Amino acid sequence: MKPVSVIIPARDAQATLADALDSLLAQDLPDWQAIIVDDGSSDATGAIAAGYCERDPRFTLVAADGLGVSMARNEGLRHAEGESVLFLDADDWIVPGHLSRMAAALDHDPDADASYCGYVRVTPAGQAFLPRFDPRVAVEPRNVLARSNPLQPNGVLVKRKQLESLGGFIPGLRTCEDWDLWQRLARGRGRFAPVPGLYAPYRLRPGSASANVEQLYRDATVLLENGDPDKDAMNLAWFTLWCRGVAAGQDRQFAEDASALPAIPVGPDEVRSTALSIMEALCTGACCTPSRIARNWTGNEERIASLLQASVEPGGHDAVLDCVADLLGIDRANRADQVSVVIPAFKATETIGETLQSVQTQTHASLDIVVVDDGSPDGTAEAALAFAAHDPRICVMGQANAGVAAARNLGWKTAASDYIAFVDADDLWAPAKVERQLAALKAEGEQAGLAYTWYARIDEGSLITSRSHKPDARGDVLQAIFLGNFIGNGSAALMTRAALEHAGGFDSTLRARGAQGCEDFSIYFRIAEKYRFALVPEPLTGYRVMAGNMSSDMLRMLRSFDLVVSEMLERHPQHRADVMAGRRYYLEWSLLTAIERGDFKSGFKLFRAYLRQSRRDAVLLLSKMPRAMLRGLRLRIVGAPRRRRDYAPIRFPIGHYEESHG
Repeated sequence: MKPVSVIIPARDAQATLADALDSLLAQDLPDWQAIIVDDGSSDATGAIAAGYCERDPRFTLVAADGLGVSMARNEGLRHAEGESVLFLDADDWIVPGHLSRMAAALDHDPDADASYCGYVRVTPAGQAFLPRFDPRVAVEPRNVLARSNPLQPNGVLVKRKQLESLGGFIPGLRTCEDWDLWQRLARGRGRFAPVPGLYAPYRLRPGSASANVEQLYRDATVLLENGDPDKDAMNLAWFTLWCRGVAAGQDRQFAEDASALPAIPVGPDEVRSTALSIMEALCTGACCTPSRIARNWTGNEERIASLLQASVEPGGHDAVLDCVADLLGIDRANRADQVSVVIPAFKATETIGETLQSVQTQTHASLDIVVVDDGSPDGTAEAALAFAAHDPRICVMGQANAGVAAARNLGWKTAASDYIAFVDADDLWAPAKVERQLAALKAEGEQAGLAYTWYARIDEGSLITSRSHKPDARGDVLQAIFLGNFIGNGSAALMTRAALEHAGGFDSTLRARGAQGCEDFSIYFRIAEKYRFALVPEPLTGYRVMAGNMSSDMLRMLRSFDLVVSEMLERHPQHRADVMAGRRYYLEWSLLTAIERGDFKSGFKLFRAYLRQSRRDAVLLLSKMPRAMLRGLRLRIVGAPRRRRDYAPIRFPIGHYEESHG
């Protein structure tokens, strides 16, 4: 007997079914069975499912004729052979390791009837936000499930014998059928084993069954009548608040008459949970992230106030509204421009937490924080989701590994704001960075498209090793950028969306050409052709330099640099002398840096490249090389660079994030 059966009801799901089935193929638990129930599809759903069945015998296709989701699941249950069953909708998916972790929880607690994890809503653009996990389900499932449904079908693994004893799903319900099943399991004293830290994705779609809040309300009324009679009315009042919030997110009024329900008393202990629930409902209706709610705050503030007036006792109105604003980083008395922060991340489990902390604690709190996981094989996405669970300003996106430029482009194109800053997942920001950049950008005038700061180099332990970077280019900087990338990295700049769009985003073709590394230099150049630059002359960016990061491959960086040089020469041939002078400066810096790091092989190749461009300056360069070579030899032998006796490094300063801050 297989340990797990996965039942996938599918009707006209050709656009999403492959994603659901591919997520099963990515599981590390090999011994599973998947039953795809094609419920009378008129598109290519059946053909797609049949193709997977031919590829892998673990898939089975069952034909049905418009039974509806409940009966289609029951039909799949008839064919299930696993000891436990998971229901996966054809427009959702599960993350790698999902089945093994859910099954392990059941094995660890043999008395449990089901294991459950959290869920995370995902917008049509692929932004996962507000991961939710309710530990109370494991302690008091009957009480928790009587008021709301904190579980998603693909986030619950149920023992098959329990499902069969309950009779599966009730066919009469058009929605809430899973909530009904969990309630019946809980009322039968069923036990739920928790799997914290794992989140089942739930795709938001306009027009989905869960978006029909009037039907949800009618079905929920039937469900709640089977609960505790003393609490039915209040439980329905809470659910009505959710339905009203979803309808408000759809920019319409909730059509059902719920005026007879009691007003909800929201005490101090429930202010945050109520604020989060309202925020999540609005986002579900609008199929958007909380940052979109924040961007359109004026209208949404009125919507939230109306929701509170309709459902909540007056004493809780101000506290809940203030809490929503605080969670979104909004000062209701002094509105500030929202800034999106895009964080491309690849294999960044060791550093992304500190990077996110440095962003969360910006003095400019009105932020839309977008983490883009670039196909990491480790726990980078999970680490980012752990932060998003406590901060609704954070959303997490994913893509197949395509490089830093593609990750940045995905992030800024889906971001909520017209001001966009980028920070790599191993770099840091001082607390006032965004605030001072935004002020400098506005002070530069309407033609400003980018503001940058100085940076401090930091090591693996976030200790400052150098503050020597102090350029003074501002205003019209095109001439200065011909001489090189004076900004120095991709984490020090804040740009306008207009400037990004003018530049065409980051050049993602550099990776395919084996020249990844100068994507930031390339876009800075294209922005400088039209826009003015502003400068904040303080080292507010912590730029991490360590072995193995992209900038440490000097030969690849030179290939990337030369592609930017070629673009400059093609578009501005009259500035050839400046552009080639910039290349000479870059070659000298690359050569000396490679030698100081003990990479003598790359240093030799870079020296030959330097000679090919400028033999007459070689003597001066040779005079600088012995000192660099001594440093490189020391690094190879001792394993650490030489420091002054009074060398006392300090950590790059970042703020301390507290969950209540928002």
